[in-house]
Amino acid sequence: MKESNGVVQNETKENTIVENSGVQSQTNESVAAVNNPNVKIVTLMSPILIDGALLNEIELNFGKLTGADLLTIDDELKAEGHSVGFDSIYNQQVLVKIASKASGLLVDDLARLSIPDFAEVTFSARNFFFRS
Repeated sequence: MKESNGVVQNETKENTIVENSGVQSQTNESVAAVNNPNVKIVTLMSPILIDGALLNEIELNFGKLTGADLLTIDDELKAEGHSVGFDSIYNQQVLVKIASKASGLLVDDLARLSIPDFAEVTFSARNFFFRS
């Protein structure tokens, strides 16, 4: 065994991979998110508690959304009294609902974000539609 940066590793490559598989997986997830144009990671300037856990970043995975999700958002907005529903990609009610579906977080939790964080999350949802 040898120690590198405080991590004990076996001399054999096979064992090193097994022992460090959690680190390798985490690195691969980060790289996948960076290389996937459908995924946006928003680092929060003011982390918040959600369900007892401190949230430092929000992953918006737009690739998992479908047309049915946008139609559901339109129906939800109409049911909430917004007569025109999904009327504009600049409508904050629309954007927060898209961000909610892309992140898996509740709209109410996203609404508790600081203004700069809320703006970054909702603008990221808007900007997804303007990619080239």
